[in-house]
Amino acid sequence: MLYSKQKSSYFYCGMKILHRIFPFLLLAYHLIFAWVGYQYILTHHGDAERYWFLLQDLSGSSWTDFLKPGTDVVKLLTFPLVKFFYLPFWSGFLLFSLISFAGVLILYRNLMRIAVANIKLQFLIFVLLLLPNLHFWTSLIGKEALILIPLTVFCAEINRKRYFSLLLIISVLAVAVIRPHVAFVLTLSYVLALLFTFPLSLKRKALLLLGLALVTSFFTWLLTRLQDFSGGFQQVLQKYEAHIKFFKTTEGYVPLDEYPLPYKIFTFWFRPLPFEKEGLMYAVISIENTILLVLFACAAFYVVKYFRILKDRMLFVLPGLFLFLFALMYVYAYANYGIILRTKIMAAPFIYLLILEVFSIRIPRKGQNQ
Repeated sequence: MLYSKQKSSYFYCGMKILHRIFPFLLLAYHLIFAWVGYQYILTHHGDAERYWFLLQDLSGSSWTDFLKPGTDVVKLLTFPLVKFFYLPFWSGFLLFSLISFAGVLILYRNLMRIAVANIKLQFLIFVLLLLPNLHFWTSLIGKEALILIPLTVFCAEINRKRYFSLLLIISVLAVAVIRPHVAFVLTLSYVLALLFTFPLSLKRKALLLLGLALVTSFFTWLLTRLQDFSGGFQQVLQKYEAHIKFFKTTEGYVPLDEYPLPYKIFTFWFRPLPFEKEGLMYAVISIENTILLVLFACAAFYVVKYFRILKDRMLFVLPGLFLFLFALMYVYAYANYGIILRTKIMAAPFIYLLILEVFSIRIPRKGQNQ
């Protein structure tokens, strides 16, 4: 009995030490991917080269040329670094990794607010935050590194029940400037979650829907600044078909266009699984997907069991709606594993939030350090 108490005491002491050093370990781990990403782009090439203006003549370009939403947000940041400070290509990976780590750190602290003193949930957080896909794609020079911060800030504000705070509004606008369509899905999910989880009066519901309509108009305007939609819905379909046609020529092609909707969504979130694809990257990702699939399978069981409780929880309803609508938006346009893996990092904060919220219902208090 005494030995058991000593062992438990040592364990809790070790967890306290781990809590103190984990952010520093996480930073070191995250920065390793800056080097990995740099080597990957040197070998396979990618958008990072375009964002860093490699082999481009900037003599006739001005910083104000990039005051536009979307891709130009990245170039607005990189332009002075390249033209005026002559920073080398590798430094961009270091810089963007440091920027994205701010988002990772916000996510870590947000998840810890859910876990409180629950040792099992804390250990689960450590596992989730060491999954490599999030770190790899946010270490590259690109939109993923920038968008992670407003997404995690949004989730943190929701967790603190600051549903209409200035910081929350700014985070949505920041997402909109980088990816307007993701901001639309985020806003739609949020409004629906409020309607489902709060007993709002008819007047407040009307105000929410009016706000959604106004915000949607703004996001639509931003989208028209990025692409030409003069052909209407037919042109959107043609662009989707062009995407699929191009992806068929790539090594990472997956025939999402041929799958029924449930399998499209399953493929988007959980494939490739082990032995589906060859290569080190796919091997690593397949292990990560397997871990997430097992966690989601367990979570699905608990959702059925505790649905009466969970259906009224914002931290369950909002991520659930967002993940469904997010996948629905992309499964008809993307048919390449690499693009899907990169896209999924925008959903990572919501995936982790959903898993933690469901498991926090299930794990008993004896798993806590009281």
